[in-house]
Order: sequence, then C-alpha cells, then structure tokens
Amino acid sequence: MNLSEIVQSSGWKNFMAKLYGFGASIVIVGALFKIQHWPAAGLFLTIGLLTEATIFFFSAFEPLHEEVDWTLVYPELAGISEDEAEELRPASARRGGDGSSALEKFDALLEKAEITPDLFRKLGQGMENLSQTASKLGNIADASVVTNEFVGKVKSASESVEKLSGAYQESTEKLTESVEELTDSYKNTATIIAQSGNNYESLSSSILSISEGSKSYNEQLEALNKNLSALNAVYELQLQGTNDQIKATEKMYAGMNEMLEDLKESAQDTKKYREEVSRLNQNLAALNTVYGNMLAAMNVRSNP
Repeated sequence: MNLSEIVQSSGWKNFMAKLYGFGASIVIVGALFKIQHWPAAGLFLTIGLLTEATIFFFSAFEPLHEEVDWTLVYPELAGISEDEAEELRPASARRGGDGSSALEKFDALLEKAEITPDLFRKLGQGMENLSQTASKLGNIADASVVTNEFVGKVKSASESVEKLSGAYQESTEKLTESVEELTDSYKNTATIIAQSGNNYESLSSSILSISEGSKSYNEQLEALNKNLSALNAVYELQLQGTNDQIKATEKMYAGMNEMLEDLKESAQDTKKYREEVSRLNQNLAALNTVYGNMLAAMNVRSNP
C-alpha cells in the first residue's frame, strides 16, 4: 500500500480528525497557560506549538480537494455556459414579478375572509392579556409555594416549642435536685466548720508552743550565721593568700623559663667555645710540629 492509498483510506481520515481535535485542544491549553502566566507556562506553550507543528506536518500529506465533474452525471451540462444555463431555467424562475403577484393574491384572500387590521390588533391585545394572565398564575403558584413553606416553618416552630418546653421541664427538675444536693452540702459544711472551730483552739495552742520553740531556733540560726560569716572571712583571707602565692609562683616559673633559655643559649655558646678550643689545640700542635722541624733543620746546619 503506497502513501496515496494510505492518505485516502478511512483510517487516515479518522486519525486526522482525532489529531485536529486533540491537537487544537492542547494548543489552546498551552496558550491559556501563557496568557494567564500560570506556572510552567513556557513548557505548556512549547508542547502546544510542537503539537501544532505536528498537525501541520501530517496535514501536508492530505490529498488535495478535487472539483467534481458533474457533466459525468448530467451529460446535458457539458459545454453549457452560465448565460445558456440561465436561459434554460424555467420561466417561472426567470420572472421577477411573481413575488408581488403572490402578495396580491394573499391580500385578496384576506379581504374575502374579512380579516381587517382591527382584528389583528385585537388578536395582539388578546395575546398580551393571555401572557399577563399566565404571569399572574405564576405569581399565584409562587405564593402557594411560599404559603406551604410558611406552614412548614410554623409546624417546625411548634415542634421546637414543644421540645423546648420538655427540655425546660427536665432542666427545672434537674435544678431542683441540684438545689437539694447543694442544701445538704451546706449543712455538712456547717457541721465541719463547727468541728473545725474546736480543732482551731487546739491548733492555736500548738502554734504558740511552736512559736516559743522557734525563738530558740532563731537564736541558734543567728549564731550559726555569725560563725558562717567568720568562716567566710577566713576563707576570703586564705583565698587572697592563695592568689598571691599563685601569682608569685607564676613569676618564679617565668624567671625559671628565662633562666632555662639562658642556659640553653650558654650551652650552645659553650659547645662553640669547646669546638674553637679544640681547633686551637690542633693548630698549636701543628705549629709546634712546624717549629720542631725548623729547629731540627737549624741544628743540622749548625753541626756540619
């Protein structure tokens, strides 16, 4: 099957119809995202334009529209120009006054039926009255609906009042029970208060004895505070002496560090001095050797 047969098949036509429909919807959605500046608008616009480009690509393979040669079906049309076709039209179609003659016949028919303009006016008024009556009937229907709603609301209100009265009665009974319980609790509280009065006397005597004992306790606390103050003073003096000793120790350590550095430097100098002395000894030994050789040579010359 070649390309021309494919593009003329019904499957291709169905495919192109779906492509046009779905592709146009995608293009419109992409343009909508871009116009509204929604997130990912650039992505959707790109998808829409690519879809439109795909549609144009596939539409290039569609077959061209062919003009149908009607002369194959109606051979009598072969070789006839437009003027000749106008002459071949029926005479009734070529007459221009047929429209006016039809209107004249219609007017004559109305005159025979005795239909006057007043009759048309009355007919219009009757139609207008009918429309007004229909609108009023609609208002009546609306009023009946409102009345039914009002009756329903009244019924629901009466039911609510009945429920409210029942709830009020239950609340009254519960309130009466609560008042009785509160009265009993007040009586019990009064009894407890009377008993607590007796206990208060014993409690007051106990408080007096406790206050007397607390005096000696306060005196002991004052003595303890004095001892603690003296101990704090001793601790402060000891801390001050310790701080002075620490400072002196730090100074001593600083001096020892300086002395150690000096000793290190002197040790290095001593090492250098020892090296120089050893070199001097070597030089002196060499010099003595030279002098000995000179003396020996002089002695040899003096004793021929």
